[in-house]
Amino acid sequence: MKKRVLTSFVALSLLAGPLMAPITADAASLDEMKQEKSALEQQKNELQKDIEASEKTMKSLAEEKVSLENDVKTLQTKIDEVVRKLKAQEEKLAETQEKIKKLQEEIEALKKLIAQRKEKLANQARSVQKDANTTDLVDLILASDSFSDLLGRIGVISQLVEANQDIVTQQMNDEKALEEKEALAQKEKAEVEKLKAEIEVSRNNLLAQKAELDDKIVQVAQNYHMTESEKNSFVQEQETVAQRTSTLDANMKKEQERILAEEAARQERQRKAEEEARKAAEQKAAEQRAAEQKTADQQTTVEASTKTSSSSSSSSSSSSQKTTSSSGFIRPGGSYVTSHFGYRVHPITGHKKLHGGIDFGGSGPIVAAKSGVVVKAEYHSSWGYHVKIDHGDGIQTLYAHMQAGSLTVVPGQKVSQGQQIGTMGTTGSSTGVHLHFEVYKNGTRVNPAPYLGL
Repeated sequence: MKKRVLTSFVALSLLAGPLMAPITADAASLDEMKQEKSALEQQKNELQKDIEASEKTMKSLAEEKVSLENDVKTLQTKIDEVVRKLKAQEEKLAETQEKIKKLQEEIEALKKLIAQRKEKLANQARSVQKDANTTDLVDLILASDSFSDLLGRIGVISQLVEANQDIVTQQMNDEKALEEKEALAQKEKAEVEKLKAEIEVSRNNLLAQKAELDDKIVQVAQNYHMTESEKNSFVQEQETVAQRTSTLDANMKKEQERILAEEAARQERQRKAEEEARKAAEQKAAEQRAAEQKTADQQTTVEASTKTSSSSSSSSSSSSQKTTSSSGFIRPGGSYVTSHFGYRVHPITGHKKLHGGIDFGGSGPIVAAKSGVVVKAEYHSSWGYHVKIDHGDGIQTLYAHMQAGSLTVVPGQKVSQGQQIGTMGTTGSSTGVHLHFEVYKNGTRVNPAPYLGL
C-alpha cells in the first residue's frame, strides 16, 4: 500500500515538475525586464540631475558673464582714467621737453656771451700789459693844461676802469646764471625720465589687466557653449532612455499577459493532476512536510554558509607615497612652503602632473630672488600676473599669480636682489593667495629648492 502511494506521489512530482519550469523561466524573464526598467529609470533620474546641473552651471556662467560685462565697464572707466592721466603726463612731458629746449637755447646764448666777454677782457688785459706804463701816466698828468683838464683826464680813466669792473661783474653774474640754468635743465631732464618710467608702468599694467579680462571672457564663453552642448547631449540621451522605457513597458505588458494565460493553463493542468494524486498525497503529507522541512533546513544552512564564505573577502589598501644650497638666491616671498617641486595631484584638474616650481603661502610683497633683467611682466591664463627675470648664465626665475595691478616693473628693466616686483595674489589658475616660484636653467624647469637652500 505504501509502495503504491509512494509511486503515485513520485508520478505527481514528475508531472508537476515540467508544469512549473516554464513559469519559473517566464518569471525570470519578467524580473529581468523589471530590473532593466529600474536601471533605465535610475539612468533617467541621473540624466535629469545632469541636466539640472548643466542648467545651474549655465545660469552661473550667465551671471558671471553679466559680472564680467560690468567688469568690462569698470575697467573701461579705469582705462579712460589712465588714458586721461597718460595724456596729462604726455602733455606735461611735452611742456617739460619744450622748457628744456628753451633752457638749452638760453644756456647756449649765455655761453656765447660769456665767451665773447672773456675774449674782450683778455684783449683789454693784453693791451694794458703791452701799452700801459708809469711814464705814460705821468705824461698824461703833465700834459694837462689846467687842473680841471687834469681832473677830466683822470675821470675818463676812472670811467674806463669802472666799465671794465661792470663787465667783470656781469660776467660773474652770467656765469652763475649759467650754472643755475644747467642745474635746472638737469632737474627737468630727470623729471622727464621719471615721467617716462611712470607712463611705461601705467601702460604695462593696463595692458596686463585688459589681457586678463579678455582671457576670462573667452573662458566663460567657451564654458557656456560646452555646458550647453553637454545639456543637449543629456536631453537627447534622456529621450533615448524614455523611448527604451516605453518599448520595455509594452514588452512587459505582453509578457505579463502571456504569463497570466500560461499560468491559468498550468493551474488547470495541475488541478487535474493533483485531483488524481490527492488521496495518495494525503497519506504521504506528513512525511513530505518533514522531508521538505529537513531539505529547507539543510538549504538554509548551506545558504548561510555560502553567504558567510562569500562575504569574507580580502581588502587591499593603497598608500600614497609622498614625494617628499647657497647659489646667491634669496627667498622671493611668503612665509612657508605649501607645495614642493615634483609630481602631484593638480588641485584644479584633479590629474597627476609635474608641479614645476615651489609654492609659498602667505601674503605680501614679492621680491627678485637675484639681480637681473626683466624678461616678462604680463598676464597669462595659467600664471595670472607674472614676472620673469633673466639672471645670466642661462638662469631665469618666474614669479606667478600676482595681484592684479601690482606689477612694479616692465620688460627690459634692470632689477636688484630684494627689489619688489609685485604683490602675492591668486590670479590665473590658482585656488588661493600664494606665490608660485620657478627656476629655469637653459630653458628647462629645475627644482628651485637647492637655489634657495631649502
